[in-house]
Formats: sequence, C-alpha cells, structure tokens
Amino acid sequence: PERTAFVYRAAGEEFSVTFEKFFDDVLLLARAFREKKIGKDSKVMILSDNRYGWIVTDMALMSLGAISVPRGSDTPTQELEYIMSHSGCEFVLVETEKLFEEHREMIDALPHLKVTFIIQSESRHKLLEPVYAYQDLLKNRIITPAELDEFIAQGMAVQPQDSLTLIYTSGTTGTPKGVVLTHANLLHQIETLPSLIALSEEDRWLSILPSWHIFERTAEFLSIAAGSCLVYSGVKTFAEDLENYSPTVVATVPRVWESLYAKVNLALEKQSKKKAGIF
Repeated sequence: PERTAFVYRAAGEEFSVTFEKFFDDVLLLARAFREKKIGKDSKVMILSDNRYGWIVTDMALMSLGAISVPRGSDTPTQELEYIMSHSGCEFVLVETEKLFEEHREMIDALPHLKVTFIIQSESRHKLLEPVYAYQDLLKNRIITPAELDEFIAQGMAVQPQDSLTLIYTSGTTGTPKGVVLTHANLLHQIETLPSLIALSEEDRWLSILPSWHIFERTAEFLSIAAGSCLVYSGVKTFAEDLENYSPTVVATVPRVWESLYAKVNLALEKQSKKKAGIF
C-alpha cells in the first residue's frame, strides 16, 4: 500500500501517489459515478490526455462494469459528435473547463446525454444543470467498511466477457470504426506480458504515449498489476525525466520513438549502469 504507484506534475509541482491512495481515489470516484447513475454497460466518453485523473477515471468505470469510449483532447467536434452518437454515450468526461466550452454546443445538443463531468475545474454544479466538476463529487473522502466491501464486491461481479472499452479508429480513411475490447482481452495481456519483459515491482515506467492509446493504456495496467511505478512525462520534459527518474521501461511506437531517439540515447549514456528496456 505504501509503495509509489504514480508520479506526475501539476501547476509546476511534483506529486507522488501511493497504491493505497490510488485505491481510495478509484473507490471514491466509482462511488460518485454510481450516485450519478453510471453502472454496468453505461457508455462513457473520456475526452482527456495523459494525467493521473485519467487512470483513476478509467479504473473507476471498469469497477462499475461501465464501457469507456476514450479519445484525446485534439479530437475534432464533428468526429466527437459522430462517435458519441454512434456508440450511444450517455455520459461524457472532459479533461478541462476550456475543452468543455470548446465542445459545449455539440454536447448540449446530444439528446441521449445525461451528465457531463469535468476532471480539472472549480466547483461548478448548479441547480438543474447536469454538469459536475470532480471537485463537486469528491468532497467527502470518508470510506466506511460497508462501502469498501461493496466496492470490492462490485468489482468481483464483473465477468471476463463483459465489454470494457469501445475504441474508435482515427477516421482518417473514412468514418471511424468502433472496436470492442472485453475485460478478458486486457487481462490476457496483463497475465502474459510481465514475464516476457521480466517486469517486477522494482521497475519504473516513463509514460509518453497518450493514455487513451490502447498500447499505453495496457502499459499502465501492467504497471499497476506488477506494483511498479509509472511517471507521467511529455515530449517537452522527456529527456529531463529520463535523467531524473532513471526509468527501466518506456512504452512507445515507431513514430514517437524516432522523434525521441537522440534524447533517449543521450540520457542512457548518462545512466549507462541502469537497466533500460524499450518496447
């Protein structure tokens, strides 16, 4: 419980999150979502880039048996409208107030949408307005023994063949296509990959890909399952983070890798004695 699960920056400060706090954060958010009628098979759009709040949101929805529909903040409004309508999303989670305002006209016009949530925003709920900031939802951090038992039971009730997420293609070659992944799909990777890369709780990941990208998302699940630590990075701070955090694992793709290759080599030269795995 006391091991560090995540490291991230916010407002210029560095924060570390233990597995115990991560567990509590997921439980509290799942409780709040359930109160707003998110449940098994509810389809929920997550419109956000990398952040600690993303993985907490993802795990909270998973624990409820809800189906996430993830996209990045750069998704055009027209494409977003198609995906939300085609998938039948009843709820949408938006990263920031600015991003919400950017798509607000479209979001307000969706007839089947019940509630909008904003991850990073001041408290903003008003009477009869179905928009909530996470600050509105997470004021009460008291967890009773009964709530703990209920949280664990609802997670155990999720079945391997239940749908976990609905991922849409980029739509660059036509209308976006949705791909359904089950809990069993992701569990297979979590059970298979750690031994192939000799993953242990001593490893430290450096996160560079978008969290909604299924490869990065799988890497984050692997990190949690192995009890290792994941550091959220970015293109601007990647070289600095390589040196400061001495990661042992980075998940990337060819296009990103090529753009970061020189930075990686330079950083690895400075810490040549460290184990480093890139896959």
